[in-house]
This record gives sequence, C-alpha cells and structure tokens, in this order.
Amino acid sequence: MKLRFFAFFLSMCACAAFGSIVPWGQSSARPEISKLVAEAATYQPGQSREALRRIEELVGQSTSDAATRQALEVGLVQLLAPSSTFEACRFACKQLGIIGSKSALPTLGGMLKSDENVSIACLALTTYPPGQADDTLRSALASAPTAARIQIINTLGDRRDSHSVKPLARLTAELDHSVAAAAIASLGKIGDQSAWATLASLRNTAAPDLASTITEARVRCAANLAAAGSRKAATIAYEQLLAASEPVYVRRAALAGLLRLELGSGEQRILSVLRGSDSALKPVAIAAIPALRTKRASEKFAAELPRLQAQEQVWMIESLAARGDPAARAAIAQSLAASDTAVRRAALNALGRIGDTSSVALFGRALASANDPEERRAIESALIGLGGGTPTDNAIVVELNKSAGNARASLIAVLARRQGPAANSVLFAETDNSDPIVAKAAFRALGRTALGTDIPAVLKQLGTARDAEVRAEAESTAAQALGKMDDAPSRSLAVLAALQRATNAIGISSLVALLPRCGDAQALAVLKAAERDTDARVRETAVRALTEWPDMAAWDALAGIYSRGATEAVRGLALRGLVRLAGDENAHPDAKLADRYRQLLESARGDADLRLILGTLGGAASPDALQLALPLLANASVRPEAEAAVKRLAESIKAQHPQAAQEALQKIQAKP
Repeated sequence: MKLRFFAFFLSMCACAAFGSIVPWGQSSARPEISKLVAEAATYQPGQSREALRRIEELVGQSTSDAATRQALEVGLVQLLAPSSTFEACRFACKQLGIIGSKSALPTLGGMLKSDENVSIACLALTTYPPGQADDTLRSALASAPTAARIQIINTLGDRRDSHSVKPLARLTAELDHSVAAAAIASLGKIGDQSAWATLASLRNTAAPDLASTITEARVRCAANLAAAGSRKAATIAYEQLLAASEPVYVRRAALAGLLRLELGSGEQRILSVLRGSDSALKPVAIAAIPALRTKRASEKFAAELPRLQAQEQVWMIESLAARGDPAARAAIAQSLAASDTAVRRAALNALGRIGDTSSVALFGRALASANDPEERRAIESALIGLGGGTPTDNAIVVELNKSAGNARASLIAVLARRQGPAANSVLFAETDNSDPIVAKAAFRALGRTALGTDIPAVLKQLGTARDAEVRAEAESTAAQALGKMDDAPSRSLAVLAALQRATNAIGISSLVALLPRCGDAQALAVLKAAERDTDARVRETAVRALTEWPDMAAWDALAGIYSRGATEAVRGLALRGLVRLAGDENAHPDAKLADRYRQLLESARGDADLRLILGTLGGAASPDALQLALPLLANASVRPEAEAAVKRLAESIKAQHPQAAQEALQKIQAKP
C-alpha cells in the first residue's frame, strides 16, 4: 500500500512540474515571437539581423518544446504575408523547412503559384517528409505559371515522389520544351520502374531536341534503380543502355553499372568485352578488374594481357597492380620485356609499387637491355621505391656486381638513394672502376651520401683519378663533402694533408681547386704559394681558385697577378676575380671600397677592362664611386658604359646627395 501511494505521489509531482513549465513557456515565448516576427517582416539586406538571429535561436531550442515550436510556426507563416519583404519571406521559408508541419502547407502551396515566391516555397517544402507536401506540390502544377511549374517539377524530382510519375509523364508532351525537359529530368531523379517505363516510351515519341535530356534521364534512372536495390530492374535498364545505338558515354556508364550490380563476379562479361571488337567499352571493363572477388581472376586476365592493344595493356597492368597478388606480379614482370615503350614504363611503375626483393633481378635485366636514358631513370625510380628493406638492398648489390656500364651506374645511384651513407663502402670501391661511366656514377652518388668524416677518403680517391671527366666529378664530390664540415680549419687540414701526399701535377691541381672551400688563412697561404708553382697547370688552377675566394682576403694576391700577369688570359682571370670581390662589397660602400675601385681603374690596360669595371662600379652607391665614374664620360670608347654607371649611381645617392646627383646627370646631357 505504501509503494502504491509513493508511486502516485511521484506521478503527481511530475504532472505538477510539467504543468508549471509548459504554460510558462507558452506565455513567455509567444509575446516575444510576435514582436520578433513584426521586426523581421521589414528586414532588408544590410540591416540588423538581431530579430532573425533570435528566431533562429528559438527554432533550435524548440525541438524539445512543442508549444514554442507551434508558436514559432504560426509566427513564421504570418511572416509570409504579402506585406513582408522578400528577404523576410525567404528567411521564414528556410526556418519552416526545419520545423514546419502540415499547418504551414496551405500558405506554402499558395506561394507555389507565384514566379517570385516559388523558389523559396520549394526551399521549405524540400525537407518536408513524403506525403502531404508532395500533394501540395502536385496540386500546384496545373495552375502555376511556366517558371513556377519548372521549379515545382524540379522539386518533385529532387524529392523522388513516385506518385508524381503520371503527372510528369503528361508534362513531357508540353509544347513548351523547357517544361517537358524539366519533367523528363525529374523522372530520371525519381528513378523507379514506372519512371523507367515512361522514359523508355519517350524515345520514340518525344521531340528530337529532347533526345539528349531523355538519354541522361535514363542513365540517372538506371543508377537510382540500382541504388534502391532493384537489381533486376536496374540490370534490364543497363542492358538496354548498353545497346550499340546509344552514345559511347552512355554505354560506358551502363557497363560500369552492370559490373557493379554483379558484385565483383562479372568475369565473363569483362572477358566478352576484352575479346570483342568494341574498343570503347574496354577501358571500363579493365577498370572493373580490381574489384573482382574470385581467386583466379588475376591469372585469368593476365592471360589476356598479350592479346590487347598497347594502351589497353597499360590499363590492364594498372588494374593487375591494384590486385597486387602473385599472379598479377608475374604478369607485370613479363611486360618488362614488352616491345612498346609505354607498356614497359607502366610495368616498371607498377612493379616498383607492388614488387619485392625477388623483383630486383628483373629490374637488373631490364637495366641491362635499356638503351633509353629516360627508361633507365624509370627503372631507377622503381628500384628506389621497391619494398623489402635490407634484403632488397643486398639483392641490389648482387645485381650491381653482375652488371656493367650504364646498368651498373644506375644501380649505384639506386643504392645511394636507398641506403644513404650506409652505401658508402660500396660506392668508394666503385670509384676505382676502370669504366669512367661507373666511376663517375660512384663519385656522383658520394656527393649525396658522403659525410664530413668521409672527406679524407674522398680526397684520396680524387688523387687517384686519371680520367678527366671522372676527376671533374670527383672534384665536385669533394667540394660537396667539404661543404658538410662547419669548421674551416678542419677542412684546411684535410685538404693540406692530401696535398702533402699528392705526387703529380694533376692531383695537386685538383686539390688546389678545393682550397676556396676551406676559406681560412692557412688555405689562402697555400693557394698563394701554388700560384708561384713551377708547373703551369698548378699555377693556372691557383689563379682560378683565387678568383673564387669567398672574401676580400684574396684582394692583394689577385691585384698583384693583375698588375704583373704573365699573359692576358691570366690577367683577365685576375680582373674578373677582383671585380667580383668589389661587387660583393657594393652593399656596404665606404672609402676603402672606393680606393679599390680607383686601384682597378688606374691599373686597367684597355677599354675592355674599363667596361668590366664600370659594370660593377655602378652598384657602389656612394659619391666617391660617382666621382670615379664621371671622368670616363670623356672616353668615347667606354662612354655608353660610363653613362650607365653614372645614371645608376646618381639615382642611388640622390636622396642623400641631391646636388652631386643633379650635376652628374647634367654632365651626361652635355655633348661629349
């Protein structure tokens, strides 16, 4: 008895609570909604959206409050009055699309008969559940003007209302083809069997200019039948669309649809297409192969590979690669020897993605027979990306030891990219190869992988290089390796140690060329001494190295060579080095830089030297540099270069030295 009383007491409390909440919600929300609706009715773009924002907020809250939702719907319907602005009506329709019920349908139905309001009414009706909203839309078809009818037709199609098939079928015969086309398109959207039958009958009765619309609607209808699970009806539809009389794009879509319906078991259909003469369908058939579920599908279609045209083989290789099983890999491997370049390239790319350690030997054979540099690069890329880790790396070394020439060079590059510095022991060994192609490839790879600790070994190999091209590659590798050492004295020690071991002029010259990479006083001292070496080759290398020195420390040495150079060629090299160094200082012009330019101009031995100096002098934005350039306006042979330098200098200093700049420009304007 006590339990019954307690249950009764709880139920009475709940009722009391509910009774106190709902009436309060109604009493508080309704006045606010009325006020908000009145404010929103006059809304125009650019005005405050506060009333609209508050209504949206209430709409969001009303999902758990039936009374507020009902009051809001009443207010939103009132907002659709003719006195409201269009923007207010559009807002109301958007909100009714969220909370609207059958109570709003009469008002929305009336709006469907207006070209101006039909779009916003359909905006609301689009989200209504099936049933009365569809009845409202269909009822408006008869009396709506043309533009409104098209909008209503489109909305019925979007809602996929099957009860609209008959009225839409009647509209396909409208004299106004815009209405007829909209009805046809909506039948395709509805996509049931009745819609398909209607569309099929229209092929023989509709106006010719509606043919493409009918075709597209039939394709869409077939897809909707399939999506709805009507497999039998969809299959019949797709079979009809597959007819030879249909456009190619329709037939391709139909075949793709049929293969999807067959749930990965369409092997026989694909085989029929591949063995037939209809080339337009083959890309679609081949593209469906990865989805086949049968175990021997790869083996079966691999057998078809040699019978296909080259482009079709490329597609088949991609499809087999997507399956990625042993049978697919085997077929792709055989295509590495295809006569067509595109087929070989496709096989290379595919096997690089799905291959493993066992594929290395195949790539090795492909490299041995490849004569095209691009194809070799494609094989390299495939090997670089090949899976298998260390076993694959080891297999590549095995292939490298069996190969020669370009193939060996390619495998060296691959090993360096795959292993990085871990490959250096193999790479150093290959730098001694008697084949220049292989030795250059090894040095080139070391340029990527060698570390600072490898510099002594790199310099040692540089000293033993005899072939000119190999030595040039070795010098480049050594320069790259030195660049990986941050400490200049350590760089110098390594190069100087190698120089002490060098026994011939060729090796000494190669090492001297590296001294600018060291960049410290010790390296510069050795370089200056080398410029006086008894061997002409070493002296020339030293001059060239001085012209590449990274800072002004080489200025005096180059200036001495310029003034006393044994040949014009040597003097020319020295001048170019001096001009480069001066140009590097142009960003910070001072009196010392002006003195250096003065030294160059005074030492110039001809017009060619003056032109070279003037070309850089113009960038030294200072009055002193301008004063150096002005006298050369009197030299007819270099006047064009002098004018260019003066103009550039005057422009750069005019803000700080306007008078000097103006006077200089006036001298240019004066006749020479």
